[in-house]
Amino acid sequence: MALNREQKRAKIRSHQKELKSIILVGLIINVAAFCVAFPQTFTPGPVFARDFSAYYIGEWRLFHNPTQIYQGGSVAGDYLIPPAPQTFKYSPSFLILLAPFLTLSYQNAFASFDIMQITLMLLFGFFVYKILKDKRAVLANVAAAIIIIALSPLFYVGYLMGNAHVLQTILLVGACYFGYAKKPWASALLFAFGSFDPRAALFALPLLVWYNRQNIRSFAAGAAGFIALTNLPFFFYSRIGFSFLQTEVSGSIIKQMYPYDWLPLFAIATLMGVEIFSTVTINYKVQQTLLKT
Repeated sequence: MALNREQKRAKIRSHQKELKSIILVGLIINVAAFCVAFPQTFTPGPVFARDFSAYYIGEWRLFHNPTQIYQGGSVAGDYLIPPAPQTFKYSPSFLILLAPFLTLSYQNAFASFDIMQITLMLLFGFFVYKILKDKRAVLANVAAAIIIIALSPLFYVGYLMGNAHVLQTILLVGACYFGYAKKPWASALLFAFGSFDPRAALFALPLLVWYNRQNIRSFAAGAAGFIALTNLPFFFYSRIGFSFLQTEVSGSIIKQMYPYDWLPLFAIATLMGVEIFSTVTINYKVQQTLLKT
């Protein structure tokens, strides 16, 4: 009996070592992708600046021209971002996250944002490991390889464009981890800030409900409270919230999807697959055990 327990422990340690190795390889690949992408961020596109320009100009307009935050193209009196800034499309709460970057010039803010995203990938690897380490070895290893290695081309495009879907993926997977760890308020907080693109947030919600199922009231109250706290004030300041609803939500919520838009969707879908397979397998084993008795 003692030998069997020791064999099981050795098997678990071996699995966790394999999982750590896969995640480490994925992080190294992401660092390499960032090193290739980062120098290119200093060169603007031929027609529009890269995606980060949308966030910076949206933040700048918040303090200088708030009624025009969701207006596309250049507006008279704008901060100059050649050849032209992208259009800000995220929920008002995202402006809270970006506020510190407005203290820097555009290019320095862009560089700092990208460096922040690649640094947070270390935390992302931790979240993925913690969620998967107790799953079946093959299933966990494949899931980790998909989330961190197979998606690395999409992360590369995210770094290249300074696109916030890298950050959103980290926030939503982090929300899943805290739900899994039975910390519903932390899960709700990360979900609230990770919901700046509602498409990915709505897709992740069923998985978050599953992870927080033992503390669902706390998670629901926390998510509703944090989302309200970070968005409602903008409805009273130059009607920014209403502008968001009119320009970004009133139409179809499924708009053109760019490669990096799929990052949080693929990551969450992979974790969903892991949970579905694990639950079905466990239920099947329980049923077989009951039949034998």
